[in-house]
Amino acid sequence: MRRREGGMDDNLKAYLQALDLLIQPVRQGDYPAGLDPMRALLAEMGQPQQGLRAVVVTGSSGKGSTCARIARHLRAAGLNVGLYTSPHLHSFRERFVLNDAMIDRGTFAAGAQVVAAAAARVGTSYSTFEQATALALWWFAQQQPDFVVLEIGLGGRWDAVNVVDNLLAVFTRIEAEHVAMLGGSLESVAWHKAGIIKPDGWAVSAPQATPVWDVLRAEADAQAARLVLADAADLSRSACQNLADRGLIPSDNVLAAIEPAHLPGRLEMVRYHGRQLLIDGGHTPAAAHYLRAAIERLTRDPVRLVVGMLNDKDARAWLATFDTSQFHVVLTRAAGHRAAAPDALASSYNFQNARVEIILDLDQALAQADDAGEALFVVAGSLRMVAYAREYCGLLSAAELEEALATRALFEGETYLSKLTDSGRKQRY
Repeated sequence: MRRREGGMDDNLKAYLQALDLLIQPVRQGDYPAGLDPMRALLAEMGQPQQGLRAVVVTGSSGKGSTCARIARHLRAAGLNVGLYTSPHLHSFRERFVLNDAMIDRGTFAAGAQVVAAAAARVGTSYSTFEQATALALWWFAQQQPDFVVLEIGLGGRWDAVNVVDNLLAVFTRIEAEHVAMLGGSLESVAWHKAGIIKPDGWAVSAPQATPVWDVLRAEADAQAARLVLADAADLSRSACQNLADRGLIPSDNVLAAIEPAHLPGRLEMVRYHGRQLLIDGGHTPAAAHYLRAAIERLTRDPVRLVVGMLNDKDARAWLATFDTSQFHVVLTRAAGHRAAAPDALASSYNFQNARVEIILDLDQALAQADDAGEALFVVAGSLRMVAYAREYCGLLSAAELEEALATRALFEGETYLSKLTDSGRKQRY
């Protein structure tokens, strides 16, 4: 493979330049009240979303895992399946998957050019997520999969993904999240998410709190749509059963037992220096309870819990879940400029039972895994946290790590391409 002067692979450089193109423009202001800008962009691109047979998933936790499980069921039925999820852990390309394979760097770069050119012709600046969604739809239109499974980024009603006319809307559990942008109450959050229900459409939902269910039911009635309640543990199976019952997919094998969709960074067991670590990027109160339940299934003995969160999350409710004598809680700073300061985490909740320690340096906090005496070592609190932990534990190849560090540097505002030397990186970001 040809390499450019300075040691960077040509394909990697093209990918990074394309990604830099996508993440530079930002539309200022609040969460957009409408889809007209996104529709204008896709119209300029030739309406790539038209003709895609889509399942769209929203909710507050478990969206990515639900998308992955639905895609696996569809693959078991012999279908070609596109999968678009967010955020990513290491590479932005993780968001774009066809039949378990990420989009390649060259195609990503070509798609980014198509999106950027269309945005320039429209004369509107678009967010990174809007442009990424347009790129995903362009790619899927080129590949023509039998089905696409699309994860909503934020809310639903005015999310870029909602330009797609879905054949099925799927709701994981909905909580009061992103309230500053979604209206300040559980009901307003539910109203935004309910907006993915289409006229005369179908929706499947996990069990919800009564106020949330009432909002979903009202939206379904307003759209003359059918809303089905599913068991939370079987949400993906219920979604695929709905598609099969309607004759949209083959019934053979679609509900066959499949291996659980263990996504990297989600309740993932990894090995580091001979010991097992549990890492999980869930940041909602419900995700904290899932993590606590997973820990209790593994051990009732003492646990070292290293926590780093972002500054816009409900740290108080998350941390309260682990206030028992079983836990030695280490508060640290996650990677990235949005990370909450450890002191801020400590002041957000007054621990009564757990032992609490503050370690400002993330590497130092993770290094405790070498000599921690507890039965289990857990790293949690944000996807930024677990992405760094996976890299720290050496789970990525050299090429994957180079792409991961370069991707993070771009999102942190660093001019990565100017910081390479013949021997590699000047610093670790």
